[in-house]
Amino acid sequence: MRTLAHEVIRQAAEAAGLPADRVTGQSAKDNATLPRPRVEVQYLTETFARTGRVLDRRREVTATPPVQRTRRELYTVRLPVVAHVLADDDAWLDGFCPAFVAALPRGVNDARGLWVAVRVQRAEYQGYAERRVGNAVVAPFIKRSRLFTIDFTWRVATEEEVRLLTDINIVPHVGGGN
Repeated sequence: MRTLAHEVIRQAAEAAGLPADRVTGQSAKDNATLPRPRVEVQYLTETFARTGRVLDRRREVTATPPVQRTRRELYTVRLPVVAHVLADDDAWLDGFCPAFVAALPRGVNDARGLWVAVRVQRAEYQGYAERRVGNAVVAPFIKRSRLFTIDFTWRVATEEEVRLLTDINIVPHVGGGN
């Protein structure tokens, strides 16, 4: 799921105007050698909720023997991901962030064909505090950033297969006796 989340964030950042190689995992320390602007992705703790509901039920009568397949959701899993957008320029950041959020899809299908919902939950601004020496504002290095918390909600599901009856032979008991 982390690979899918990283790919969705990379595609949205690329659609908003950031080069694809600027979307990376979280760095241990903000470093002057790392190019800006960039997006750092951090994965938070997944939460599981037991559900047990039926997602899909279909009959395949053309199969031999005919079967009924039932796809059942066992858990709903929520994976919060923090996308940290780092920039030196306020104007670029103000243009990129709405385009990035607009480029995120409502959801995608995973490798198993199950829907993964994508929702931006919140954004936090960082680096806007003024540094002062006496009454003068000192700004040697401008570092602006926004942290987007994006929820990826997906499912753990199983598929059950039940063989259907094709014919029934009823043999009546004819004759005397019991």
